[in-house]
Amino acid sequence: MSALLPAIILVPLLSAAVLAYFRNSWSKTAISWVACGSVFASFAMVVALVVSPEEVFRSGFTTWGKLLDFGLLADRLSMWWMLVVTGCGLLIHVYSTGYMRGDPSFGRFMAKMNYFIFAMSLLVLADNFAGLLMGWANVGLASYLLIGFYHKKPAATSAAMKAFVMNMIGEAGMIAGIAIMFRVFGTFKFDAVFARAAEAPHAVNTICLLLLVGAVAKSAQMPLHTWLPYAMEGPTPVSALIHAATMVTAGVYLVSRAWPMFEVTTTAASAVMWVGAIGALFGAVVAAGQNDIKRVLAFSTLSQIGYMFLANGLGAYVAADFHFFTHAFFKAALFLTAGIVVHHYAGDQDIRKMGGLWQKDKFATVALVLGMLALIGIWPFAGFFSKDEILLAALHSHNYVVLGIALLAAGFTAFYNVRLFSLVVLGEPWVAPGAKVSGKKRASAHADHAHAEHGHGHAEHHHATPMAQVISVGILAVLSVISGWIFFFHGQLTFLEPAFHGLELVEEKINWALAGGAMGLAAVFGLVSWMLFRPGGLRRQAEVDLGAKAGPLVRMFYFDDLYEWIAIKPVQALAAFAANVGDAKIIDGLVDGLGKVAAALGSGLRALSGGYVRRYALTVFGGVILMLCYYVFYA
Repeated sequence: MSALLPAIILVPLLSAAVLAYFRNSWSKTAISWVACGSVFASFAMVVALVVSPEEVFRSGFTTWGKLLDFGLLADRLSMWWMLVVTGCGLLIHVYSTGYMRGDPSFGRFMAKMNYFIFAMSLLVLADNFAGLLMGWANVGLASYLLIGFYHKKPAATSAAMKAFVMNMIGEAGMIAGIAIMFRVFGTFKFDAVFARAAEAPHAVNTICLLLLVGAVAKSAQMPLHTWLPYAMEGPTPVSALIHAATMVTAGVYLVSRAWPMFEVTTTAASAVMWVGAIGALFGAVVAAGQNDIKRVLAFSTLSQIGYMFLANGLGAYVAADFHFFTHAFFKAALFLTAGIVVHHYAGDQDIRKMGGLWQKDKFATVALVLGMLALIGIWPFAGFFSKDEILLAALHSHNYVVLGIALLAAGFTAFYNVRLFSLVVLGEPWVAPGAKVSGKKRASAHADHAHAEHGHGHAEHHHATPMAQVISVGILAVLSVISGWIFFFHGQLTFLEPAFHGLELVEEKINWALAGGAMGLAAVFGLVSWMLFRPGGLRRQAEVDLGAKAGPLVRMFYFDDLYEWIAIKPVQALAAFAANVGDAKIIDGLVDGLGKVAAALGSGLRALSGGYVRRYALTVFGGVILMLCYYVFYA
């Protein structure tokens, strides 16, 4: 069984290489079968490991001298994550075969998607921090390639570069932490490092804080979150796979994997907890002010990953990984359904211009509502069970301030979801004042966007959704309902417990008072949102007020402006000074000055060699006088 581990990561890599080579010669059907078949093969191998009675599988991969003994590890934690990476990844691949089929670069897209599956699998299955870092870096590269898939669009290339740079900032901290780790412990191996973590608590604290920098950047937590909303420039399947289900949650995996180190130091664990609490509330609040449907879901992802960080910081690692599991299904369902919804509106992603989805597409409406209810955390949907575990962990640890923040974030989650439901599903399309465009221009814009996003240049609003998309979204919508029940009542703690041996875990039990309070608060926030945005209510005035008075929400609390002033403008000013003063005046002035001095000396010496005998005689006489003076007065 251990021999399956290399195959799990190599099959998607080889298929990515094959697809990249034959992308222009194979039919789209052949490309679809190879792309989806390779991911299915990896998923089948993961399932084989999961159903095996053994808890841990290891495979040596390669050895690079004394520096790195690189191997693969499949314990209960990595198998849990690989179920989502390959299982959810397979559904999104199937969806992509319908969604992206009209794109002329379909083969290139599927090759990049398979490359991402390889990179994420390497990250999760590595048995050492160096291998994890390799997967981490490859995931960043895959994200850059997929966000910038529409490379002819300046917005897409800019978004890809922004994501890459922000993740490189995180990787710098992560590399520093791993370097210190090797200096202290002399190894990258998980087992060896974890066994000796208690011997050097101060070094471990520094290492964990540096690892947290990488986790914050990759998981788009504050303050390194600003790349995530712009990453929505990539195709919708990219948003579902990378920025909802897998890559953006890699920081959660890192903290869960390194739990023995975080248990040694309370400082780093507290930092994780507060990063998560602030991120959960911040993301939910900002999502309430977004008008782009994919940006609403992007900030929702930021908020939900904040819950996972919060749980990890509290030591509730099982709760964090449980919420990762359920969140992958309902958030992927929401993103993929958003792709169908946007298609009905010819590529327009502004929810203020939507409305009446129930009349257009009942399947998409049902899938959207199921995902929303799971996201809000309403019983009996999946999000209820996993979020309740996190709230229960905060209650048991007596972190009442953090518990209050988490409950407030749950309220805002209901607020932005009800707003989304009211504007997209109900009523008639409406355009906010100042946002109107002529029908001709709007149709042209719709056609351009449809061509860029879907590969066909027309603005027809009613399209039959391909069966590949229906199947994928349907399965994810069902999992949004039942995944919490399956693993809550059939041993999710039992499955994950071996990965966190020795920890006192929160009992698998619902606290109905706490859960009821959370749902009651969500109901209050949802009712307020309903009164503001329901058809025939205060919807129009509410949208006007939101645009006029909620500038901080729409502008994402000005983080981009802040980075513009503290990072971008100073660098631009320094570059301008270096070009206009340092280079043009100082460096060029120095070189020009040396040239002028040399020219002046040359002119002076030239005067001594004019071809006149009397001038030569005077020069010789002057030299003799100088020599006599030297010997008389100094020698």
